[in-house]
Amino acid sequence: MTVQELLPIGLAFIMFAVGLSLRIQDFQDVVLYPRAFFTGLLNQIIILPALGFLIIYFYDGSPEFALGIMILAACPGGITSNLLSVLAGGNVALSVSMTAVTSLASIITIPTILSLSYMFIYGDAAHIDMPIGRIMAGVFIITAIPIALGMLMKNKLPKIIIFVHPYIRTLATVIFALIIAGAFIANKDNIAQYFWDVGHYLIALNLLTMSVGYISSRFLKRPRADSITICLESGLQNVALAIFVAVNILGKPELMIPAIIYAVIMNFSAAFVIFLMRRTVPKSAIPSS
Repeated sequence: MTVQELLPIGLAFIMFAVGLSLRIQDFQDVVLYPRAFFTGLLNQIIILPALGFLIIYFYDGSPEFALGIMILAACPGGITSNLLSVLAGGNVALSVSMTAVTSLASIITIPTILSLSYMFIYGDAAHIDMPIGRIMAGVFIITAIPIALGMLMKNKLPKIIIFVHPYIRTLATVIFALIIAGAFIANKDNIAQYFWDVGHYLIALNLLTMSVGYISSRFLKRPRADSITICLESGLQNVALAIFVAVNILGKPELMIPAIIYAVIMNFSAAFVIFLMRRTVPKSAIPSS
């Protein structure tokens, strides 16, 4: 099997692992404690794409890279955001809920954002097709079905899932890393060539989204743990999903270059957030792993 054929399988497994970590109570908590959740949702679904539009407005490079930036901005938080939220002392329940709901919402939000982005970038010049129906179907198959299957298995086989879930989650994280590493290795020449063209715009996007996420949460008087989680969820995108949309749905490998570069940037910024939070919070207040 080719990398392009393995990518959706790996991504589906990652979303299945997300489903295994969910409970119906996670969705109930959204209703019971809505302020933090909707602050995060506003940052991910509205503010992040808006900042993406702002970035590409000033970007004068390749239109394919501009669209690649918007593919990235349209994608929800990834599986690693939950683990990093633990390490930084964030609200883990909030992180899991946000990952789940935004992943499911992406069935609608990704096609909508990409349709608007396509019109904004290309105008009347139809350089590529924007198959909205195929995007919606692809995201549904690769996110909603695996998440639902994971939740179903957790409900039907709770004792088995409790035992195997840590291993599945570790495997999912490894698969995520392999997807990014594989894409990076396959495109290392392009990344080196184009980093100075688009890299500083992606750094700006990452710093803006994380800063706005944290500041908006603190402005609304959310607890520090909530603010940390919203910061990370806003800046850590599902790069594997962005690669899948670019390569498997749109069939344009060049569209994934911004996502691969962003994967490197976001991990550095997340590591800095974790370091900063561990320096400013008593060690007893943050899990050791």
